[in-house]
Amino acid sequence: MSEWTPYRIGIPKGASPSSDDGRRLETVYHVVHLPTARRILEDGHLRSGLIYDESRLRRSRICVTWLSANTWAVGSIYGNVQFAFPWSKQIHKRRCYWVEVMTGYNPHAYRILLTDRDLSESKHVREYDPASDRGPLRERDGAWYWNDRYTSEFLVESDISLEDCTGLEFISHHSQICRLNGSNCPDFDTTAEKVGGGVMAFLLGNGLHSFDDVLTQGSRRRADRLLSRAVDMGISGIWRTLGRRKELFGGAIKSKSSRKAVLRGALALYGHGKTSAARELVALLSSQGTFEKALEEVVNEHFEIAGWTLPD
Repeated sequence: MSEWTPYRIGIPKGASPSSDDGRRLETVYHVVHLPTARRILEDGHLRSGLIYDESRLRRSRICVTWLSANTWAVGSIYGNVQFAFPWSKQIHKRRCYWVEVMTGYNPHAYRILLTDRDLSESKHVREYDPASDRGPLRERDGAWYWNDRYTSEFLVESDISLEDCTGLEFISHHSQICRLNGSNCPDFDTTAEKVGGGVMAFLLGNGLHSFDDVLTQGSRRRADRLLSRAVDMGISGIWRTLGRRKELFGGAIKSKSSRKAVLRGALALYGHGKTSAARELVALLSSQGTFEKALEEVVNEHFEIAGWTLPD
């Protein structure tokens, strides 16, 4: 019996799939903490790296980028910034190799390597054909299916460009478990809105446009919003952190050019985690209304649009 046999799935037939059938695989995700998200946005790609956990690949010197089809109902154990990619782009012209099942995880995590290389002679992995092997990842007539009752981990032997990214979300971190930082993770109680504020402040404050195409796709919930829901959430996070307290303001700056310059400086500070310094800078603005006008102006100029307003 193959190691993947206990995790096998069926191919759905008709409109009523059985409980053993796989789920259609169309999107995969990469989840990170805010400092790593800043690096990704600055680099313009996900950077592959060596594997350091107890994996069979830890001695292989293979560098991979981690993706998963899972989403997290009770919060992610990997962070709170989620990048989405179409599965079709990641699997295109790549070979699949079975790596292992991490039985110490709850639920178990199955790992499959996606690579451009022929590793049939490797002692670290085993050839896996999704079209014929009955495991947790299967393909039939161009459609892909995965076993969503366990944790899927797809290891791509390549960097992944943000040009392939189709979505960004700010999500909740798991309240007790963190794969990266363990029990010392500072993000257990961090809200998705606050993380979004840090990401958007980093982009706006530093004038980074590598992700504009994704963020200008509009809201999936409201057709009247010009930018994505992630932008609205991030701007709400900025407002709650820097603009919510009216008593914070009272400086002399209110002209259009000056207020935008002050706000961009504050956003750059906040985007790098220097919240206190950012608050000291926005205190130079004359009022909360001046802050809000400047924020709308900076967002509209950054995305080269007109008419975007602060979320309700």
